[in-house]
Amino acid sequence: SIQKATRRRDKRGFLVDFLKLDELRGKDRTFGQAYCITFESPRVVRGNHYHAGKKEWFVAIKGKLKVVLEDVKTKEHVEFVLDGDSDEYKRIELDENIAHAFKNISRTAIMINYCNKPYHPKYPDLIHYKLL
Repeated sequence: SIQKATRRRDKRGFLVDFLKLDELRGKDRTFGQAYCITFESPRVVRGNHYHAGKKEWFVAIKGKLKVVLEDVKTKEHVEFVLDGDSDEYKRIELDENIAHAFKNISRTAIMINYCNKPYHPKYPDLIHYKLL
């Protein structure tokens, strides 16, 4: 699902609420892992995978990203752009088994992510799935 969030500006800069505990439901109400991803040059692609046992939330905070999503079971496929330079942010919530890939279509881009379960190198729950 996609939710909107408004960027609030003042002379110091801006603030965007990324994700609040009261927006999480059920088993997602425990802390997983928050992280930041950068796309240092145009056409950089990240993702091309899915998780069988994790949910994720994404928001671009700088630059523009082409987003490609595909349900690995139904093959439902969608593409759209996340615009981190807009005052109207869009936060993506991805359930398990949704393959995702992000392509930088600007000079540089930055994305903030949250996963309901932390990454563990021994049990990565990362299944490669080529979209871009």
